[in-house]
Amino acid sequence: MKTIEVISKKHKYPIYIQNNILDSLDDYIDKLRLYVIISDDNIPKIYIERVKEKCPNNIFITFPSGEKSKSLHEYERIIDIMQTHLVPRDACIIALGGGVTGDLSGFIASTYMRGIDYIQIPTTLLSQIDSSIGGKVAINTKKAKNSIGQFYPPKIVLIDPTVLKTLSKRQFNNGIAEMIKYGMICSKPLFHKLENENIKSNLEYYIYQSLLIKKYFVEKDEFDNSIRQILNFGHTFGHAYEAYYNYDKYLHGEAISLGMLKVCENIEIKKQLEKVLLKYNLPIKDDVSEEKLIPYIKKDKKIDNDKLNLIIVNKIGEAKIKKVSF
Repeated sequence: MKTIEVISKKHKYPIYIQNNILDSLDDYIDKLRLYVIISDDNIPKIYIERVKEKCPNNIFITFPSGEKSKSLHEYERIIDIMQTHLVPRDACIIALGGGVTGDLSGFIASTYMRGIDYIQIPTTLLSQIDSSIGGKVAINTKKAKNSIGQFYPPKIVLIDPTVLKTLSKRQFNNGIAEMIKYGMICSKPLFHKLENENIKSNLEYYIYQSLLIKKYFVEKDEFDNSIRQILNFGHTFGHAYEAYYNYDKYLHGEAISLGMLKVCENIEIKKQLEKVLLKYNLPIKDDVSEEKLIPYIKKDKKIDNDKLNLIIVNKIGEAKIKKVSF
């Protein structure tokens, strides 16, 4: 088992990484507590049943898979179910699924009765290395992604690499896009390993290294006012691609792949990035014009006084924040 502790201003929380950790879930929970298990309708039933078995006092709530479910409609619907069941303030939510599940469940936890506990059990590579830690929880509006949200860290994060065996190749590669981002902004060795090695041969290592990078930025700047924004490399254009296509064409990591290339100023680095993206079947071009993306970029949360904080990488493993005026 590998363990990481993240220090938040609200509380410390551990991340445990271990194969088949779901089988020992009862080592990390209180069986007498009420758990609200929230999951999308695409999660294999075997994982749901494992968690329900370990949490005999549970309420199970499902929602349609996909980015569109990070909505006010689903938020209100799930809150209504919890209120109907008279879920008390000392209950705990378990977010069992990918990034959408974690973001939606975490936001519900942050607001239900002014805040209840939640546990992250991420089941996609992207959520295991990125969205399950750091405390960013949010839902989307029709006009912008993650525009309603909070910083609300989980009580614990449980990562089981074996659940990734049931992911489709596309979903697995979707998570690798964020791994590539970590290499680009902070770790040249990680980037070169992604270029040259088979990550499935030592998946736990890659998950652990990615989380160490995210932990560094989160602890330095928990509320995303300065250095943590470096984690948004590729996300300004990436979120715009997602929203422009109404979250139908690209998965998050795929859109981020396009976004990273969009802000690469160095030709040689751009070629290297294209090569590693293609290795994992990630997109490297899209025909939509910048002019059509601008309205979505203008809704970016990092805009201040009509200036955008754009993340630039001119040397692999090093990133900087560049203020760009519209």
